[in-house]
Amino acid sequence: MQTGHRNSPAPQSFQRPSLPQGAVQRARRFNPDPASIRRPERYVVVETRGNTSTDEAVLELRRARYALYTCAFLFVATMFGSAAFLYGKLGGGSRLSQQISTAPADDIERNNFSSMSVRAKDGDPEPPRIPDSKVQRNTVAPAEIIARSFGALETRTRQATSTPRADRIASATPQDDIAPRATPRPQAATPPRNSASREAKTVLVDFDNAPFPYNGNMPNSERRFLDRGEGANRGHTNFRGRVLKESEVFNDRRALLHIPQGFDANKPGVIVVFFHGHGANLADDVRDRQQVPAQISASGVNAVMVAPQFAVNAADSSAGKFWEKDGFKRFMDEAAVKFAKLNGDARAAKAFAKMPIVIVAYSGGFGPTLSVLDRGGLNQRIRGIVLLDALYAGMDKFADWIASNRSAFFVSSYTPHTRGRNVELERLLDDRSISYGAELKPNRLPGSVTFLPAGDISHRDFVTHAWADFPIEDVLTRLDGADPKSANTASDQKSMLFVARR
Repeated sequence: MQTGHRNSPAPQSFQRPSLPQGAVQRARRFNPDPASIRRPERYVVVETRGNTSTDEAVLELRRARYALYTCAFLFVATMFGSAAFLYGKLGGGSRLSQQISTAPADDIERNNFSSMSVRAKDGDPEPPRIPDSKVQRNTVAPAEIIARSFGALETRTRQATSTPRADRIASATPQDDIAPRATPRPQAATPPRNSASREAKTVLVDFDNAPFPYNGNMPNSERRFLDRGEGANRGHTNFRGRVLKESEVFNDRRALLHIPQGFDANKPGVIVVFFHGHGANLADDVRDRQQVPAQISASGVNAVMVAPQFAVNAADSSAGKFWEKDGFKRFMDEAAVKFAKLNGDARAAKAFAKMPIVIVAYSGGFGPTLSVLDRGGLNQRIRGIVLLDALYAGMDKFADWIASNRSAFFVSSYTPHTRGRNVELERLLDDRSISYGAELKPNRLPGSVTFLPAGDISHRDFVTHAWADFPIEDVLTRLDGADPKSANTASDQKSMLFVARR
């Protein structure tokens, strides 16, 4: 057959390569115009041996397809990643869109992204809303607003990370140092009367009616308290026969005051009076080691705390001016004035002067407690006594107080060292037909008497580890809520203990 005849086969170098079925179908659907082909040389059929060119063409198509898929995947991933990043930085799409639609663009730029900040905690007043008449809408594109705000946020972040953090004042509440601090709000020039405390306050304050210095006699005796030495060497002989100098041990007139965050003098509250034990001082032991202010704050009760300084870092249970008639009353009257001033309103002193009192005594603090019950002048305000391994003497006086104050509560927790004296007090209550228990119940403290053996644990750590961790907090959380209407009579309402929650 002659070459070039219409029925003769084409030369092998001009034969169309065989294509897969899928390629044939796509070619039929596409049907390109040969005149539109820009590079016709790509469509010149080359000499093939077998299906090598066909395989290379298929592989090239597959590579192009995979590259296209990869680009599409990266594009989608980039979009989702950018959206997630902006959501995390700007606090959520719904909030961002709301802020963009209501906040003027010039305010956003001037306030350095403050109009998009997270709202304050529950209970704080909401920021003032911008009137609709003053809102500038559609003046700046949303993308430009986001770009400006995000740039301001990056600037603030760099400044926060590059500026070293200043040393904070030591706090009596360890949770304050752990928890993140909210952005401070501008304080009013004159705080409202009896307003809730915006932050915890713990201070050491001088008292004119503090237990010490004391120059009187020993109780029920003609012997002088400072019975040894003269002048700067005057001192007191303790129960062990050791002379303790006045200038070193009995010359600190300070008391530790604590007002927790959220305390409100307008609501029913309670004053916790803490009497420390031997070998202690207010800053190192009561505040830092025993964490008494921290326990008050953690309880969530509308309570404040005052702790007078007795013998400084010495083994002595002397009560000083609390031995005098109404000595404790004078101290608490002064404490009401100090609390009101610390809380920001001197007129609140009347509210503090009427609050019920709960005495918490640890170890050697039993001595001042007995003096307060004997001649303190405020038994009508004392609604509870908590002894933390502190029942060393005065079992009959404690039994008399329990019998005379049946609406108040009494809790004594102890180690094996003081178990015998607690058993003796239980016997005295049995003789008076006064029931008692061995378990604290929620919201059942008023009118209860409870003895809690804590087992063989460290006496030194008893204020933080007794029948429970942080026992003072545990007691306060069991107080009744603020519902004076539940009392049957006016006298019951006056004698019972109602405390609000912060």
